[in-house]
Amino acid sequence: MPKRLYAIAYDIPDDTRRVKLANILKSYGERVQLSVFECYLDDSLLSDLKTRARMVLDLSQDALRIYPVQGEVQVLG
Repeated sequence: MPKRLYAIAYDIPDDTRRVKLANILKSYGERVQLSVFECYLDDSLLSDLKTRARMVLDLSQDALRIYPVQGEVQVLG
């Protein structure tokens, strides 16, 4: 199963949950901004990441967005 590139961004007000989620994301990809990661994932890894994230997040306060990246990534700066 081929891997796809995903941009993953979060907004979490609680320090403990934010650090836990960042550590989870570090195991899947590379931090490119303070609250943004780029991860190459196949369907199985994506499912695993979502499962692990749900165990940490408080969905009444936290936001996690997972965007599939289409085409070539262009980096300026």
